[in-house]
Amino acid sequence: MAAQGCPLSWMSLRLPALLLLLLLLLLAPGSPGASGARWSGEGTTPHLQSIFLGRCTEYLALLNPQLRDKNCTDIWEAFQAVLAKDPCSVLPSDYNLFINLSRHSIPRDKSLFWENNQFLVDSYSENTGRFLPLGDVLYGRTGDLLSWCRQENASGLDYQSCPTSEDCEDNAVDSFWKRASMQYAQDSSGVIHVMLNGSEPTGAYPVKGFFADFEIPYLQKDKITRIEIWIMHEIGGPNLESCGEGSVKILEDRLKGMGFQYSCTNDYLPVKLLMCVDHSTHPDCALTS
Repeated sequence: MAAQGCPLSWMSLRLPALLLLLLLLLLAPGSPGASGARWSGEGTTPHLQSIFLGRCTEYLALLNPQLRDKNCTDIWEAFQAVLAKDPCSVLPSDYNLFINLSRHSIPRDKSLFWENNQFLVDSYSENTGRFLPLGDVLYGRTGDLLSWCRQENASGLDYQSCPTSEDCEDNAVDSFWKRASMQYAQDSSGVIHVMLNGSEPTGAYPVKGFFADFEIPYLQKDKITRIEIWIMHEIGGPNLESCGEGSVKILEDRLKGMGFQYSCTNDYLPVKLLMCVDHSTHPDCALTS
């Protein structure tokens, strides 16, 4: 008698249907496999609202209790209103209300500007203890290292990708930092400090950057006594630019032409000592009598 064919298993019957369902999920709008990232930047930071409100609350309660009259919910709602705009149609002025609600005074002689060395600046500022860089004022702290944007053709946030300056100039994050940088420069006074990276291959002072385009032009000359420039080099090098060289010379000439008093120091010792904490045995950190 001829053998009977084996019956199809439950899984073999349902496998095509499962594969089809998986394919539909991958191709759904907003899913990772839909069509690849639309923009070149990171998508909206997960839990954006919780992080924002948490940072705001911590700042008012612990870092600057004198600002307790500010309302974090109002500040978030002003920020959130910008998230409703097209991801490539956000202007710095769209953050005016947010800045007005979160703005506060910056102590004289405590402003610290920078390019290409954010984490060194954050470490040296010691969480507002020594200096108050942009990331340590309230409006800078709430957005520091975060990403956000609306979906291009929908009302929700885009968690897959967000535009950068490579995609469009008027993107949500760059416009935020442009507006914040303008305000920070306008409110700075006394001795202004600038920390630049002399080991940066593209130059210590980017001639097109936030400091050059959105901070220097907004410094209030009548409020500033002098500008101190610190050119820091990575432990072990390379030493690509120093005071009076390359792009640093361009910066010095610009400040001189604007009538500012300034000085420039290579490897400002207090900052270098901080850098040497993680490189205590390196020859660059050897103490000499």
